Amino acid sequence: MPTKRSSLQRRDRLGTSALEVVVAFTLLSTVLALSTPLVVAHGRLIKAQRDYRLALDELSNQLDRLTDLPESDLPKALVELVPSPLTASRLPGATLRGQLTDSELGKRVTLEIWWDEPNRQAAPLRLTAWVLPRAASSSNSAE
Repeated sequence: MPTKRSSLQRRDRLGTSALEVVVAFTLLSTVLALSTPLVVAHGRLIKAQRDYRLALDELSNQLDRLTDLPESDLPKALVELVPSPLTASRLPGATLRGQLTDSELGKRVTLEIWWDEPNRQAAPLRLTAWVLPRAASSSNSAE
């Protein structure tokens, strides 16, 4: 049979001391203070990656459209180049620019896009494709 003294000691151990509460609160506060900036930075990184993927899709779609045009229509199409309404609404200040140069294979089309993001105008997203002359491509397919 337990004595009166041992039952009192057991009852005292069941409670939580003020020191334990302070230590637990301090640990919890430290973890929250350290993790909050990481969560915010992670959210910004996810948004930047989403914007990058959208810009890459825009460049890819525009290049597909431009490479299907006849070679004579390319210069006019590059002058009239504008981002799609979806890209313009989701990427603030989106600007699209194209360049047409001659190469050994035919014409090289290079597209650039940038938007309001730190250092993005200094390092725009670029994608390049080649437009082969129609006569050369049809004679190559006949061989």
